[in-house]
Amino acid sequence: MSRRATAGAPPHRSGPAHWPGLNDRVWVEVQIPDAFGGETVRVPTRVEDASEGGLVVAAPSFRGDLHVVAPGLAVSVLWAGQRGQSRQDFLIAEVTRRRVPAWDLAPCGEVVVEQRRRFARVPATGRAHVSPVAGDPLQDEAGAADAEVEAVVAAHLVDLSEGGAALSVPVSSWVRLGRLARLSFDLEGQPVDQAGQVVRCVSALDPDRLEAVVAFSEPVPAADRLRRYVMQTQIRQRRGGDR
Repeated sequence: MSRRATAGAPPHRSGPAHWPGLNDRVWVEVQIPDAFGGETVRVPTRVEDASEGGLVVAAPSFRGDLHVVAPGLAVSVLWAGQRGQSRQDFLIAEVTRRRVPAWDLAPCGEVVVEQRRRFARVPATGRAHVSPVAGDPLQDEAGAADAEVEAVVAAHLVDLSEGGAALSVPVSSWVRLGRLARLSFDLEGQPVDQAGQVVRCVSALDPDRLEAVVAFSEPVPAADRLRRYVMQTQIRQRRGGDR
């Protein structure tokens, strides 16, 4: 059984090279109508198929699904890429009710790469610890046995901003693109404990290390302290205090 949207203006067609691949983990963002709460909901799912005309994703489950999901509903799809988090707007073209319920999505906007440069970044030093987050879909994919043995990763800070941190981590660690993580470190003698997501993971000069960028998830309780640290570091740099 399926429902299809009525024909309208032809959707914008981006090449599939811009999109996540088959079985890649993505996030779907839906604006719930005011009558059902009005909040924006972001839930994880997986790409089931991709073609020149659109994406097919496994139908995610969220509160209000039975009331608002129908052909013509606007959604945003987000995924982690090497250049940062990508986002594109789609319309649900068809809702299929089969063994694995799915949404056929037709693009209606351009791919936007959010490179996490909204915040000024400054060099940072010191140790940090990266912990796995319970319920991370990518952790679940590893299997229960593997998930249980994922250890806290000892990392080194590379730079800091109000919105995230770059870290040096062992190449053998579980830290990789798309993973949810909790980052703990000391900032000027006070602890910071912040949840986020790995949005970039590239090779470092040391073959045994990776450089990972963790984008902080809202809320950021230490935002004021981080902003102050960034500003003070920038002032020292301009005065020639950091050489």
